[in-house]
Amino acid sequence: MGFVRLLTILFIAWLLYALYKRYIKYKIEQRQKREKQKPKEVEKVVKCVKCSVHIPKQEAIEHKGRYYCSKAHLQMDNNA
Repeated sequence: MGFVRLLTILFIAWLLYALYKRYIKYKIEQRQKREKQKPKEVEKVVKCVKCSVHIPKQEAIEHKGRYYCSKAHLQMDNNA
């Protein structure tokens, strides 16, 4: 009975070791995947001259190097 118990304990120890190695390998692969992914491009933000609201540059209205959040603010600034 002692020999069977010893073999069982050795088998369980080997199984735990094998599972641990697999887990470590999985974690390393996940880290490498994350490092390979390119970071997202940062979107430029500009401030409206009239109301100081920050909006994405592609959504802003540009006039003479100044940025506006809406046509109304552009018109108000031109009338002033």
